[in-house]
Amino acid sequence: MEKFLETLKAGFVSHAYIFLGPDERVEKQAKLLARTVNCENVELSPCGFCDNCRKILNGIHPDVMEISAEGASIKIDQVRNLIQSFAEKPLEASRKVYIIHEAHKMTPEAQNALLKTLEEPASQSTAVLLTDNLKLLLSTVISRCQVLDFSSASRMNPLCVETRQKIAGMVLEMAKNPEIDPGSMARQIAEFGEEPEQVLDFLSSLYRDILAVKTKSRVSAINADLSDVIYRCATHITEKSAVKALGSVFYQARAVKSRGNQNLIWYNLLIELQEVV
Repeated sequence: MEKFLETLKAGFVSHAYIFLGPDERVEKQAKLLARTVNCENVELSPCGFCDNCRKILNGIHPDVMEISAEGASIKIDQVRNLIQSFAEKPLEASRKVYIIHEAHKMTPEAQNALLKTLEEPASQSTAVLLTDNLKLLLSTVISRCQVLDFSSASRMNPLCVETRQKIAGMVLEMAKNPEIDPGSMARQIAEFGEEPEQVLDFLSSLYRDILAVKTKSRVSAINADLSDVIYRCATHITEKSAVKALGSVFYQARAVKSRGNQNLIWYNLLIELQEVV
């Protein structure tokens, strides 16, 4: 999370995020994002005591809006009301932040209504979708957001370029040849000696980029240096498969702490990916 906050402080703020994890946990992270990008004390951001920070903490800031399910779902009228204010300039803060709780409860109509805003975002607004079930979100919505997983351990530093290239090559091989031996690949990944959370974080970003290509999203790739492999993967993987693959990666991220055998972690994941891809 610290690296992510440093990115925000440097001014690199996406127009849309998906925070994956339990609602209470991801709500805290969304409020932290809102305070970080709007703190009046840039050097101390988020300071916690300026007007913007205090109002956000108390849930009374006019530029931080939240919506939750009304009954069993988040309805299209709720999203339309959100969209109307999306294009308006902030009243007090430098950036508007919209937090959608349990975003997976949006009806398909509501998600499609939100999609146009995600495709043509306002320059001073950021939407944060909170969910613990990525599979219930439309692939087109996922591909237009930066997905951050807060369901397991804290986010790690990026993998080295060589390791990322090797793992991306494995994903391509598996997409081209579903009959490839998962045991052999599992041993190769384990031999990299990287933290499982680190590798899973990279895999989630890779499948998100593949999904962005499949849905013709205009959002920037997270792994732009691997664009050639990503486009080649996209020729072999369907939108539905990319979403399922993301779900499998996030499932393993939740389970990773309880398993000591890395070969087993990677073997289970690769078996799942073979089934969905």
